[in-house]
Amino acid sequence: MSGLINHEKAFISLFNETARYHRRTKVFEDFVSCSVIALENRLCFNQKREDKYLQIVKGYEKADVSRMAQLLALVSTSMMEQFNDFLGKVFMQLELGDKYRGQFFTPWDVGRMMAQISLGDVDSVFRDKPFITLAEPACGAGCMVLAYADVLNQAGYLSHRHMWVSATDIDPLAAGMAYIQLSLCGIAGEVVIGNSLHNERRRILHTAGHYLGNWSARLK
Repeated sequence: MSGLINHEKAFISLFNETARYHRRTKVFEDFVSCSVIALENRLCFNQKREDKYLQIVKGYEKADVSRMAQLLALVSTSMMEQFNDFLGKVFMQLELGDKYRGQFFTPWDVGRMMAQISLGDVDSVFRDKPFITLAEPACGAGCMVLAYADVLNQAGYLSHRHMWVSATDIDPLAAGMAYIQLSLCGIAGEVVIGNSLHNERRRILHTAGHYLGNWSARLK
């Protein structure tokens, strides 16, 4: 746990040094947008996305563009060491989920407890099926999805093989945070920017795990 706390402190310290000439909310939003584009374009390059990335970074000094890359590296390192809602935690610690935005992300321990209760005896879950699908209609930064994946992994069922996820959030920032974390953890599925109540799907982002696991065919 101390390693995670150290990564969080390092992220917050570096973030606070990044682009002090911009509002903190703008810097965080741009960091998420650039990270999503970097992950998507590594998977399948798209010039339109690249142009959007270049347009964003044009408003930053070179050193701060480099810091954004370092911030993503810190997220990646933390997620590789242990599944956790890293971005949700630092978002709240930076007090970016203010009362006007109304965003308060589920604490990791609560999310993991809920996943354990919901899954119950994991062995019995897979007694008659090769995988499960999970629908998360208001995913936030992806805490509950990550918690489910962590419980499966700990039980010996690798989540990228045994779970496919459809995670939706109405807020592009939250959905972007979820896409980053699910992608870095190898979780297979889609992150949808849209309104679950109205079955609205404005934008769909598939994770690398979705493609690498041939899930389009498996789901059929």
